[in-house]
Amino acid sequence: MESSNKRLVALVTGAGRGIGLGIAKCLAAAGFAVALTDIDEEAVASEARSLKDALGQWLDVRDAQGWSSAIAAVVERWGRLDLLVNNAGISPRDHVDTAEEADWERTIGINLKGAWLGVKAALPWLRESRGRIVNIGSTHSTLPLRGLFTYTVSKAGLLGLTRQVALECLDDGITCNMIAPGWVPSPGEVAIQRAEGRPDFPAGIARVSAPEDVGASVLFLASHQGRNITGEVIHLDGGLHAFGDLDVVHFPSIGGRS
Repeated sequence: MESSNKRLVALVTGAGRGIGLGIAKCLAAAGFAVALTDIDEEAVASEARSLKDALGQWLDVRDAQGWSSAIAAVVERWGRLDLLVNNAGISPRDHVDTAEEADWERTIGINLKGAWLGVKAALPWLRESRGRIVNIGSTHSTLPLRGLFTYTVSKAGLLGLTRQVALECLDDGITCNMIAPGWVPSPGEVAIQRAEGRPDFPAGIARVSAPEDVGASVLFLASHQGRNITGEVIHLDGGLHAFGDLDVVHFPSIGGRS
C-alpha cells in the first residue's frame, strides 16, 4: 500500500462478532481506521464505538447496492480505502444429496458472491492506494470434509476468486490473498457444534486458532513485508491441512465422525 500522512483505512465484513471482530480489533490496534460491516448493524455500531477511529455500517454482502453504500460511507469519512477483508461467511452442515437449494444459494451468495461484489465495489479505491485484498477462506477449500458440502464448495470457489483477482490486479499493484483458518471457536461455530452434539467444542482439538490469530495474519499481508505476496494461501490451521482432522470432531446428526 502507498503510505501517506493519512491513516490507512480497512473495511472488514462480518465484523459484528467472531473472526471478523477479531480482525477489526487487530487492525485498529495497529493504527488502521476500520469500517466494521455486518447485517447486525447494532453489533457493529456498538463495537465501533469501542475503537479509536472506526465506523459501524450495515451490509448484506450479497447486495451490490449495499456494497456501494458501504464503500461510499468509508470514502466520505476517510477519503480512501487501503484494505478490503472479505470475512463474512456461514457454514451449514449438509451433504451433496441433503443440501437444500435455498441453503446453497444463501451459502454461495454470502461466502463467494459477496466477496466478488466487495472486490468489484472497492477496486477503484484500491487502485488509487495500491491496496490489499484478504479473503478469509478455510482449510476445507482444499481439504474436503463430510458434512460441509456447500461450505466446502463455496470456499473452494473463494480460492479460485482469490487467485484470479490476484492475476487481474497485478498491474494495479494490488495484492489478493486468502487466509485459510482451521477450527476457530467463534460464537457461530460454537453454536453449530453444540447443536451437533459437541457442547464441549473445541475440547479435543490440539491446535485451535483464535480470531486474533487470523487478525495477525491479515496484518502481515497488509504490511510492507507482505507487499510481494499475492495469489497465495496462508494455512492458519495448526497442521490440519497437512495432517487431517485426526477424528476429533463429531457430527452425530449427519453420520458419525468427520
